[in-house]
Amino acid sequence: MTAQTLRRRSRRHPSAPTAGIAVLLAAATAAVLSGCGTTPGSDSAGAATPDQGFPVTISNCGTELTLDHRSERIVLVNDDSLANLEALGAVDRVVGITAQPAPGLYEQSTYDALARLETMSTEKNSTGGSIVSQESILGAEPDLVISPENAVDRAALAAAGVAVYTPTAYCSDPPSTSGPATFDRVWSELRDYGAILGEAERSDELVGELTETVSAPAASAGTAAAVYVSSGGTVLSPYGAQSMVTPVFEAAGLTNVYADVDQRVFDVNVEDLVSRDPETVVVLYSSGDGPSAVDSFTSAPGTQSLSAVRNGRVVALPFPYTDPPSVLSVRGPAQLKGLLTGLR
Repeated sequence: MTAQTLRRRSRRHPSAPTAGIAVLLAAATAAVLSGCGTTPGSDSAGAATPDQGFPVTISNCGTELTLDHRSERIVLVNDDSLANLEALGAVDRVVGITAQPAPGLYEQSTYDALARLETMSTEKNSTGGSIVSQESILGAEPDLVISPENAVDRAALAAAGVAVYTPTAYCSDPPSTSGPATFDRVWSELRDYGAILGEAERSDELVGELTETVSAPAASAGTAAAVYVSSGGTVLSPYGAQSMVTPVFEAAGLTNVYADVDQRVFDVNVEDLVSRDPETVVVLYSSGDGPSAVDSFTSAPGTQSLSAVRNGRVVALPFPYTDPPSVLSVRGPAQLKGLLTGLR
C-alpha cells in the first residue's frame, strides 16, 4: 500500500481572496483575538479549531492518505461527490468544477454557489465522465481533488502538494468485498468525507439519521435491471452486485436480475438482457433528460423483445441516485418508488 502525506501549501502568487479564504482569515483573526482575552475559566477556552483532530489518515484506493489539516479548497472532477459535500456543509469550499450539476438533485444554494465558478472542462469521455488537464486542476490551487482514480494523476498531484480522494466505486482496483453492496458503503464514504473535511462528528450524526430512512422492508415490486446506455445506444451496461443499484433496488422492493454478477458494471449484449427479461428496466442517465434516456434504450436494436418494453415498464433515473455511494443513494429508493407508481 502506498502512502500520500499532504501538508498545507503556501501560494507564491495569491489571487484576490475568495469567500472561502475570507472566512478562514476571519476565523484566524477571531481566534487570535479570543486568545488574547481568554481567561482559564472562560467558555471559549475549549473551543474547537478548524484543524482539530488532524493529522488524519484514511485508506483510499490502496493508498494511505494523510492530511495535516482539513481540506478548504476542493476541485471536483465530475460532481458525483457533491451530495456528500452538501450534506456536510462543505459546498462553499469548492473552488473548481468540471461540470455544472444536473438540475433537481441539490439545494438551490448549492447551484448558486457553483454557478459562480468557471467550468474547468467541457470535454467528456464515452461514459460521460469529464476529461480535464492537470494544469487546469493546479490552476485552481486546490488542497484536495475529488475524482475518479483514472481521471487524474494521483502521484503527480501529490508531488505538487495536492491530495486526491477517489470515491471507492471509482477506484481503478476497487477494494475486495465479501458480499453485495449495501448502504454500509454510504456510511463508510460519509465518514471518510467527514474525516478529510474536519466534519467527523457531523458525518456520524448524518449516518444515524439516514440509516433510519432505509431500514424498513419494502413490498415486492418485481424484478428489474438498471442499464446505462452509451455510444449512441449500441452499448448496454447493466449494474451488478457490487453496485449501489442492488441495495437501492432492494429498498424500493425490486430484485436486481444481475445481482448474481459480482461486478459493479459490465457490458452485455441485448440477448443476455432478454434472457433475464426483467419486469422493469431502469435506465440510468448522467446527462440529458429522462425521456431521452428512455428513448435511447427502447430504440436500441433488440430491446423490443423485452417484456418491460412491450409493457411500458421502462423508466429513467438520474445516475447519482445510485453510484457512487452517497446521500443521493439513500434518496434513490423513494425516487424509484415514485417512478414505479406511475406504471401500469
